[in-house]
Amino acid sequence: MSDTFTQFEKRLESLERKHKELAAGYVARINPDGLITVEPKRQSNGMLVRLLATALLGLIGFKVITLSVVGPVVYQGRIDALMSGTSFEQAAAWIMQADPLSRHLATLLSGLIG
Repeated sequence: MSDTFTQFEKRLESLERKHKELAAGYVARINPDGLITVEPKRQSNGMLVRLLATALLGLIGFKVITLSVVGPVVYQGRIDALMSGTSFEQAAAWIMQADPLSRHLATLLSGLIG
């Protein structure tokens, strides 16, 4: 009796899992033999896009804060020092160089800070 109940519980868990997967959307397909199968729709939640956008905004924010706190002359000196380093440091210097957007936002931020 216990073995029968265990099998029933496994079948019930399997059906619940399939139901949850199909509740988010499904696609019905007809196989070459005429059998209709239902599969869960693949969800593209855009997590990668959100992660990249957050990283980009964080980088710009870091550049703006650093540029406004240390000033453009000191900031450029530090970038020049990075440019003379290893290839990793050169890549970091290329990424961290002051672009027009960062300069503009830094002047606005330094005006707010005082």
